[in-house]
Amino acid sequence: MKKIIIAATIFCLSMAYLSQSAIAEIRIGVNAARGELQVVKEWSELANYLSSELGQPVKLIPLTAASFLGSIERKEVDFLLANPVQSVHVNEKNGFTYLATLNKKTGSQFAGVIIAKKGNGITKASDLKGKNVMSRDPKTAAGAFLFQAYHLHKQGIDVRKDLASLKEGQKQDDLVLAVKAGVIDAAFIRSGMLETMEKEGKIKIDDFVIVDQRTTANFPFIHTTELYPEWFFSASPKTDSKTANKVKTAILKITPDSKAAAAANINGFVEPIPTDGLKKAMKAMKIAPYDK
Repeated sequence: MKKIIIAATIFCLSMAYLSQSAIAEIRIGVNAARGELQVVKEWSELANYLSSELGQPVKLIPLTAASFLGSIERKEVDFLLANPVQSVHVNEKNGFTYLATLNKKTGSQFAGVIIAKKGNGITKASDLKGKNVMSRDPKTAAGAFLFQAYHLHKQGIDVRKDLASLKEGQKQDDLVLAVKAGVIDAAFIRSGMLETMEKEGKIKIDDFVIVDQRTTANFPFIHTTELYPEWFFSASPKTDSKTANKVKTAILKITPDSKAAAAANINGFVEPIPTDGLKKAMKAMKIAPYDK
């Protein structure tokens, strides 16, 4: 009788463990480039979709520039949706695996933009020397620092030496508005920001000058730099391969007309895009993990 009770106890404990594991919460860290509230607005439907597909609760974790690296080091997320610089960093240093690349309405690549207020005399790269410029975090920002810094580097301009100052803003919206108000001379932002903010009624694009503006076939947004891969969806090394594969399958089958895609204004995701050109820029600018 005692053996039966022990066996029954072990069975119940095992079933409880399996049940708990089956409903374990999945935590997705998301780069909060436009603030934490914007993460919730854009990506909550993706979390709902994945929760439905996997049969497990999914929680979004907005990651600011200040909290990003700490959260990764503390292993607080199972998956990560982040800009390409952040993604390369965690891939190389923390063992994350690329699952997919974001496919926006304009495709799976984006660029950097250098903006100045119309009439302040800044029209080309060399005009930035001795000027006050604002970007996002130089250690982790892609479209709001690295792309522009590398663009200027190729023209012999060192953003760490040749500018009067390089200040850091918390949100890309703030950078645009600072230029508009004349608080700073120029700013580094990602492609698509100006168009988005004009649509939101916050600015008029005609009030700005685009430094070294170029055109690229089939790319509709104003931009300064060459194109680089969009954000990556990656899996933490602590995430088991079975779950990672399920998530990859789920996000790759997202269609443009789905709720998840509509809320984030994307078409979905594609297979991971090669990062060779991106790594070249990161190495030239000594961005971690290539800063030694």
